[in-house]
Amino acid sequence: MVDDEQGNTANQQGSYRGLTVGALLAEARAAAGRELADVARETRVPLRHLMAIEADDHEALPALPYALGFVKTFARSVGLNPEAVGAQFRTETRLTPHVPTAPSLEPLDEARLPSRGLAFAGLAVLVLVIGGLGLYGSGVLEPVPSAPPAAAVTPPGQVAGSAPAAPAGGVPIVAPATPATPATPAAIPASGPVVLTAREDVWVKIYSRVTGKRAFQGLMVAGSIYNVPEDNGPLVLRAGRAGVIEVTVAGVKLPPLGGPVDTIDGVVLTAPALAERFAGSAAAAPLVQGPASQAAPQPAPR
Repeated sequence: MVDDEQGNTANQQGSYRGLTVGALLAEARAAAGRELADVARETRVPLRHLMAIEADDHEALPALPYALGFVKTFARSVGLNPEAVGAQFRTETRLTPHVPTAPSLEPLDEARLPSRGLAFAGLAVLVLVIGGLGLYGSGVLEPVPSAPPAAAVTPPGQVAGSAPAAPAGGVPIVAPATPATPATPAAIPASGPVVLTAREDVWVKIYSRVTGKRAFQGLMVAGSIYNVPEDNGPLVLRAGRAGVIEVTVAGVKLPPLGGPVDTIDGVVLTAPALAERFAGSAAAAPLVQGPASQAAPQPAPR
C-alpha cells in the first residue's frame, strides 16, 4: 500500500485494483466531495486539462513535463501521494518528453560555390570602386579652371584712358565705350509739400505732438496717397510697417523710414525735419509721379 504525504492510506488502494490514474483521481475527488471547478480554482490548473486527466485523454494534454506536473498537483489536492500517482501516469501515458533534434550538418556542395574566376572578377571590381572613390576625394578628377582673361594692354605712346590715334592707313579705331557715370542723387529739399504713399496696406496714425489731435488714423490701402497738411502745425507719424510707406518732399523721394516690419513713432512730417533726418544720405532721388491708384485719405477735421 502506498501512503500519501500525510501518512494517510485512504483512497490509495485504487492503483492496486486496476484503476487508471484518471479513475483513481476521479474517485478520490468524489470521496472528498469536491467538484472539478473547485480543484481548478485551487490549483490554477486549467479545467479542460483536469477533465482530460480524469477521462484518461492524454492526447488532449500538453507535453509530458507539463502534463506530469498537472497530475501531481491534482493528486496532492485530493489527498493522494503525488509521486506515486505521477509514477503510475508515466507508465500509462504515451506522451514522451520533447527531445530537440540536432541540425544536420551536410557538407557544402562545391557546385554551389562561386567559381574562382568570378571571385577574382568581384575582387577586381571592388578594387576599382575603392580606387575611383580615392581619386574623386583627392580632387584629381575635378576640371582644371580656365585662365582669367588677360588685361588690356595700352599701346606704347598712348595715354591710358585716351582715344587711340588713327593708323597711317586712315582707318579709324573705335574707342571702347565708357560706362555712363550715374547721376548725382538729388538733395533733400528743406521746404515743400510732404506726401505719403502706401506701397502696401499699412496702418498709420498722423497726429499733432503738441495738441495730440489726430489728423488721420486708419488703414492706408496699397496705392493710396496722403498729402500732409501744413497748416496744422508739426505733425508726426506712427506706423506699423515703416518700410512700405514712401515719403516725398517737393517731389524728391526719401529713403525708407525703416524696415518692412519696423514700427516707427514720432517721425516729424515737415520738410526741414525730414531733411535733417536724412542729412548726408545719398539715397534721395527725384520722383516721377503717375496717376494715383487710390484716392488720397483726407485729413480728419480739426
